[in-house]
Amino acid sequence: MVRVPVFNINSIVSLTAVRRIVSVAVILFMLLYIGQKDMHVFAQTAEKEQGEAYDEQGSYKSDEQLTPGETPAVAEPELISETVDPDAQLWENAERFVGKIDWIHANLYKTAQDQVQKFDYWFKPPAGKERIIEQSRFRVGIFGEGKIKKHEQLELDPLVDFDADIELPNMRRRLKLVITTLDPTKLPGRDITEQQDTYLRAGISRQWWPNVSSDVGVRVRWKPELFANAVWVSTWKRQVWTVYPEQRFYWENDTGFGEISTLAFDHWKNRWNTRFSTSIKWSEQDRDDDRQNKFKDDGFRWSEVFIFGYATELLDETQLGRIISGGDVARGWGMRLAVFGRFHFVDEYRAGVFYRVPLHKKWMYFMIGPDVNWINANDWDREWTIKCGIEMLFWGGKER
Repeated sequence: MVRVPVFNINSIVSLTAVRRIVSVAVILFMLLYIGQKDMHVFAQTAEKEQGEAYDEQGSYKSDEQLTPGETPAVAEPELISETVDPDAQLWENAERFVGKIDWIHANLYKTAQDQVQKFDYWFKPPAGKERIIEQSRFRVGIFGEGKIKKHEQLELDPLVDFDADIELPNMRRRLKLVITTLDPTKLPGRDITEQQDTYLRAGISRQWWPNVSSDVGVRVRWKPELFANAVWVSTWKRQVWTVYPEQRFYWENDTGFGEISTLAFDHWKNRWNTRFSTSIKWSEQDRDDDRQNKFKDDGFRWSEVFIFGYATELLDETQLGRIISGGDVARGWGMRLAVFGRFHFVDEYRAGVFYRVPLHKKWMYFMIGPDVNWINANDWDREWTIKCGIEMLFWGGKER
């Protein structure tokens, strides 16, 4: 039996000491970067050509405009915001198998988007915006997870992930149809292969203010269940750091109410990235489980996640959960440390790496990530986990 002699995790004093050490380390790390001039915007621009440079405000400078001693800026990660080729070749002109795959990818998206537009045209477009077409986004992922436990055989868990963000601009302008298998009640920092709820969710989303949105819908299962979410999310830029606060309230008719508070810190220096996030979750379901098991945690769960990595391409994502887990990295790698716990004790320690690379152009990606876990429920025995998967993106731009 392998044990990890870290702290007495059943002690509140030990947990408090761990949190203080982590907090001090984070503050010291942030202070190292205060005052630096490499201001970075998370939504990256495309890579710069050699011999070109951009100042802190993004103004272009050629080689002749650079002052003596000023060197061109290192290229930043490219932002992937569109994956469908608008000028897809005909099937007869497509070359070999690769060309056929591109043709299928482009025409699948075109077929789906045409149906969305036909439905949206049922509603009267706003005056002067009849020709504006907001392109929808579809994402399909196939993931697998393998676990190697002590004295046990390898366990394999497959998972199909689907997410559709369907734009309906004429239907009250800001209304969207959302179809997804992602669980909005999952504690941030958990991988998609770990979520217990994999049922398909379909609902209507409305953006009320720039930072406030809500959605209402149905979780599709043998007995459909209603759900509702209200989310406030913002972005604060503080010198070299970007801060992402999020507050989520949710309700489901089978599990009741819950809320998730998240604060993520993100720092880029050229293509090197440092992220730290902390999340706290409370739910009626967890509270009832704690009372049934005679725990004194009152339904609270928390997570701390630290990521350090390198990326040359990023996905144009607005989901805070993908930022925390590193799922927005399109081409790159990262090291991830995470701790999960309850109000009075730690549940799990985790350490691992992840690597993502395009398989084909900018719409098919491969991901692999080995982890090692120490879980309280398993008496802190070491557990090896490897996750891998393929993700396909069907993203269009904006047409007029």
